[in-house]
Order: sequence, then structure tokens, then C-alpha cells
Amino acid sequence: MHKTSNQNIKDLPLNRTAVLIKNNDAVTLKELYKTNFAKVKRYVLKNNGDEQQAKDVYQEAFVAMWRNIKDDKFSAESETAINGYLFQIAKHKWLDQVRSVKYKNTTFINREIEYDESDTDENEVLNRKIKLIMDSIDQLGERCQLLLKLFYFERKSFKEIAEILAIDEAYARTAKYRCQEQLKKMTQIIPNGSK
Repeated sequence: MHKTSNQNIKDLPLNRTAVLIKNNDAVTLKELYKTNFAKVKRYVLKNNGDEQQAKDVYQEAFVAMWRNIKDDKFSAESETAINGYLFQIAKHKWLDQVRSVKYKNTTFINREIEYDESDTDENEVLNRKIKLIMDSIDQLGERCQLLLKLFYFERKSFKEIAEILAIDEAYARTAKYRCQEQLKKMTQIIPNGSK
């Protein structure tokens, strides 16, 4: 595995995690691995598994998730979608193991604890908000899209933006403000969203 260079970060799309995974970014993979293991471990332990089985299932799920992202078999609609995807793979791998002959008559799956409901509802709301914002960005003009991308995602200064767009710096500030206001108006219908 290698770390991604700072030069590549400016080229990343909104879903940076998937791109970093494709680039085998060691920090991202390690963080993703550590962040999601606890939920899978809880699921396996509550469904008659032990810690070693949880580790084995999680390892297989993590490799499957990594391969699917590398092979473009999964595209995340948001940063949190990867976490849910990883959990689903692990859950299905554990269910496959439980259904195997070895466990056929001894294991019971408690369906009530498969997934934390509050997490699911929260993720759904967040995913809807993100989708609305992304759809709204798509409705902006090309110049606004480029300007906001340069400012927010590539972290360019107004001076750099002005050079790229061949405008003066003061106009770049004004244009960014107008584009931002336009986007705010388009996304104000988000329930519980910040304005």
C-alpha cells in the first residue's frame, strides 16, 4: 500500500474515500478498518459468534469491499455509504457461515439487532440531504459548479480562481457568493438541514 500524494487530492471528486481506497491510501484503509470493526463484532457476538469469528468475517468483508471499489463494482453515493456497504457484506458473510452445515441446527439469528435503527434513519436523512445538494449543484451553471469546486474541494484562493477563470479577484469573490446563495436557495427545502 502507498500513501496518496497531496497533488492527487485536488483531483478527487466529492467521494474522496472511494478514490483513496482505489489508490490504496494506507491511512484511509486503516481508519476505515478500525472505524467499522466494532459494529460488525457486535453483530456477530449477538448472533452466537465469537470474537475470532467476527475478525475472520470482517477481514473477508473488508477485502471484498476493497476489491469491489477497485473494480468499480460499487460506487458510493456518499462518504457514509461505504460504511453501510462494508457492514452489509460482513452481515451476509456471517449469515452464510451460520447457514453452513456446521451451524445448521445450533445457531439462531436475532433479527431485531441486525442494524441499529437510529443509525439507519439518520443515514437515510443524511443521504437524502446529500443527494439533494448534489442534484442542486448539478442544476447550477457550469461556471458556478467550477467556481464552487475550485473554492471548496480544491481549496484554491480567490487569486488562483481568478487566474483559472480569467476574471479579477474581486469578481471571483462576488461570483462565489452569488453561486453559494443560489445553491442555498435550491437546498432550503432540506428538512432539519442547515442553511
